[in-house]
This record gives sequence, structure tokens and C-alpha cells, in this order.
Amino acid sequence: MAVGAVVIVLLFYLAIAAQITQSSYDLSRLQDQQRQLIAEQDQLRYQEVTLHAPAQVQQQAAQSGMQRIVPSSYAQGTEVAIDLTSPIGDPPTDTTPLWLRAVAMVVNTVGGTKDVQAASKH
Repeated sequence: MAVGAVVIVLLFYLAIAAQITQSSYDLSRLQDQQRQLIAEQDQLRYQEVTLHAPAQVQQQAAQSGMQRIVPSSYAQGTEVAIDLTSPIGDPPTDTTPLWLRAVAMVVNTVGGTKDVQAASKH
């Protein structure tokens, strides 16, 4: 009976060892396949970049009969009476508190100064 139990345990051990060995072979094969696919992907990315490079596009255009022509003249433009430096939209609203505007108005009136409020802002 002990010999039979040892044989059964030995057979289970051999089956598990064989399964572990097969799994390690599968893992190694899949890792090699992954490395190969990554290398192929890198090669395809390189080909994609080189196909869209300006020199390649120009060469393909020349092969298809296209030519680059230097423009002989340019269209004359007319001046536009628009101030491009002016701000767009409505002018900004004054967000100064009402009490501060009232104090500034009194100081401007009494002191005869101008833009006291603007001078106080930094």
C-alpha cells in the first residue's frame, strides 16, 4: 500500500513537473513572439515616418510628373483701414467698488488732481 501511494505521488509529481516545463516553454515562446512583434512594429513605424518625409514626398511627386514652379508674380494687395492693435469686443467694465469711485471723485474735485484712483492701483 505504501509503495502504491509513493507511485501515485511520484506520478502526480511528474505530471506537475511536465506541466510546469510545458508552461515555461510556452512562456518563452510567447516572449520571443512578443519581441518579434515589437521589432516588426518599430520597423513599420520607421517605414511610416520615412514615407511621409518631405524628401520622399517630393521624390514621389517628381516620379509622378509633378514639378515645383516658382511663382512668377504675386497678387497686389490693398491696404485695409482696420486697426489690428485695437482690442476686440466691448471695453472692460469698471470693477472698482462704488465707495472707492466716490472717494476718488471727491478727492479729484477738491484737490484738483486727475486720476487719483488710477495712480493708487498697481
